[in-house]
Amino acid sequence: MRRGSVIVSAADDQLGTVDLDGILSILINSRGATLTSPFIAEAAARNIPVIICDNRFKPVSVALPVTQHSDQTRRFELQAAAKKGLKNGIWKRLVAGKVKNQSALLELLNAKSAERLKRLASKVRPGDPDNIEAQAAQVYWPDLFGADFTRDKNAEGVNVLLNYGYAIIRSSMTSAVISAGLHPTFGLFHKNRSNPLCLVDDLMEPYRPLVDQIVQKLHERGRSSLTPDVKSCLASLVTSDQLSCGRASPLLQHMSYFCYALWEIINGQNVQMMMPHLMPELEVEAIISQC
Repeated sequence: MRRGSVIVSAADDQLGTVDLDGILSILINSRGATLTSPFIAEAAARNIPVIICDNRFKPVSVALPVTQHSDQTRRFELQAAAKKGLKNGIWKRLVAGKVKNQSALLELLNAKSAERLKRLASKVRPGDPDNIEAQAAQVYWPDLFGADFTRDKNAEGVNVLLNYGYAIIRSSMTSAVISAGLHPTFGLFHKNRSNPLCLVDDLMEPYRPLVDQIVQKLHERGRSSLTPDVKSCLASLVTSDQLSCGRASPLLQHMSYFCYALWEIINGQNVQMMMPHLMPELEVEAIISQC
């Protein structure tokens, strides 16, 4: 840190400076990166999660601020005590929202299975005991990227682009969850003991098809390597427009409303969680043109 800005250097060469005022989250995937404690402290003070990724761009460590909300302790307690029935009902909405967006993306591609996914979305029950999410995935991925494609976090090519895009969404949702005074570990469905972001992984599900929408266009144009311009394209997603409370706002703002709606439901209020929608094709083309 120097005068409120982050200094990025390699050996004795200064590569540039970054003003933290416009930063949402920081993803670090360089194996040789060194972070100073003043940088980490300043990021925490500004509610900026610092996420360390492995060589497949999967998050393996997250530095989060300890206190960023005046009502944080009470919200943690109510969140941890939420009844299973309530959590199952919310999970139903999240899975249905994800499958509807998957259906909408396949419909844009004129895939016949789009209608099947739309029907599956309407059949999701609380807690998704029929595993509609997995049923939809079996149809979705081959139609999106070809019959030979398998979604594998450890594979190369398109899978690496998806990993990076999801890491962007995950870091953004982490920031939104913390801003709402919620704990990212207390999940609705995800319960992995080693996962510190179970709630984040729950809430980002309906947002994943937005990443898929961009990656599909990149794949269509032969872009399967994670170059700096492709990273920039994927990062642009968080500034794309979504309808929030009757007006267009950046995706990050939509995530914030989404998390606050979740808190209101946990707190006993009867509110709707406004699901994200795919981006207009013109906006996708504008993002892809950066590559």
